[in-house]
Amino acid sequence: MEKINLRISVMAVVAGLVMSACGGSKPISQQSATGFVDMEKNICQTMAEEKPDIRAYGSGQHFKEMTARNIAETQARGQFARAIATAMTASTDENANASVGYDSDTNAAAIKEQQNAGSNDWVNGIAEAEIRNTAVIHSTRQFNPTTKQYLIFVCLEYREGVSALATSIARKVEQLSQERKLEMNFEFEQYRDRIQAELEKKKNNR
Repeated sequence: MEKINLRISVMAVVAGLVMSACGGSKPISQQSATGFVDMEKNICQTMAEEKPDIRAYGSGQHFKEMTARNIAETQARGQFARAIATAMTASTDENANASVGYDSDTNAAAIKEQQNAGSNDWVNGIAEAEIRNTAVIHSTRQFNPTTKQYLIFVCLEYREGVSALATSIARKVEQLSQERKLEMNFEFEQYRDRIQAELEKKKNNR
């Protein structure tokens, strides 16, 4: 009788272990199905996301530390320049639409297309000029002894703030040709306010 009870006890323990093993394997299966795992954010990324209207981050990897840092800074400035260009395009399109929106003639579409045709050059030019006023406010570095490569993260910031950035952009737009400003229906204060609002959307939507 004791042997039977012992067998039953052993079988129960084995069954419990099998069930636990099956239950414990589910998260592993779910993880391997996607192939991705959660990663902790680097401090530079966290800092950039705290003020996305005036900050950006980048990373660079290379055998030379300074080259890795240059790659990271270039990536961050490129990210920030794209954000500025996007804000300018949105504000410029709104101004341009105001100047031709009333026209129901089929020429309105042609006018709008002509306005946008040369916009990318000067928009990108102003964005590139503005990122020169950014500075790296934090960086981290890692070294992989196996690959002998450095991994650098940087966070850069437009130190004067979003209001000053919007004003600087509007002043540069103000220096465009009179024809271009007429096409945009440009008015300094309204445009400046629109630029700032577009930049701050990133902060409000984070």
